[in-house]
Amino acid sequence: MPGYNKCPLCGSGSITVLYECTDSLVSGEKFPLSLCKSCSFVFTNNYPPEKDSGGYYQSDDYISHSDTSAGMMNKLYHIARSWMLAAKFRMLRKESGLKSASVLDIGSGTASFPLYIRKKNWKCLGIEISREARDYALSKNQFTLLPPEAIDDMEAESIDIITMWHTLEHFYHPEEYFYAAHKILKKNGLLVIALPNHWSYDAKKYRDLWAAWDVPRHLWHFNPETIHLLAGKHRFKLRTIKRLPLDAFYVSALSEKHKNSCLPLFRGLIAGLISSLISLFNIKKTSSLVYFFRKDQ
Repeated sequence: MPGYNKCPLCGSGSITVLYECTDSLVSGEKFPLSLCKSCSFVFTNNYPPEKDSGGYYQSDDYISHSDTSAGMMNKLYHIARSWMLAAKFRMLRKESGLKSASVLDIGSGTASFPLYIRKKNWKCLGIEISREARDYALSKNQFTLLPPEAIDDMEAESIDIITMWHTLEHFYHPEEYFYAAHKILKKNGLLVIALPNHWSYDAKKYRDLWAAWDVPRHLWHFNPETIHLLAGKHRFKLRTIKRLPLDAFYVSALSEKHKNSCLPLFRGLIAGLISSLISLFNIKKTSSLVYFFRKDQ
């Protein structure tokens, strides 16, 4: 599709090419990343039309949809995910202050998070765009995920918490999800968004080979300032920011794999450890961050 000549976040025409990145998962195609000099927003330029986007997810290695455990990298992912599901739930319980809540998870993949939430006796609905992932969730996890259009029919002020765990960066029209979230959330409801952070040590180290660019599946690339700006435009106020501590290790190992490095897991472990240590002194340098927003009336 035609590229942007203005920043889609702030409208500035002061943009430049940051990197040219390769789709290492499916196509091998190259996509430019553009940087706005005014607001520091980074976005994938010349990305494929939405109607063609599904083909870029068609890989058994795209674990969010396939749930594969083949290979050492995917086995480690499953181990880390089990730990992180519990950590995410603790975050929600602490930040919401609720002992029981209704949750809408947008971009549920194969339903691992909604399933975990329900096992904790919280109410949870899941939205997933991929029909294949929805079918997998139903057949393997006995969890019915809803298609994206179902969000339009949800009752106003009916949900306590909306979560987007590494999904906002995939949406062709993120503003539509902010509008929907503001409508659906109860008064003082919580919007929770997890995102890669291109201000992190690992992003700077791996440059165009940083796995979390993940072009063209990731369209938008945030840092703490730009997600704050976007959420503020849609009447959400930032409450707090938390780290996702294991993401630096996984992303670094995958980045080393992209580099065709010898011993990518070991090298990724070292890079992830350095990134994590740096983030202890400056949370804005963390590889992945979770942002907690309150609905502003």
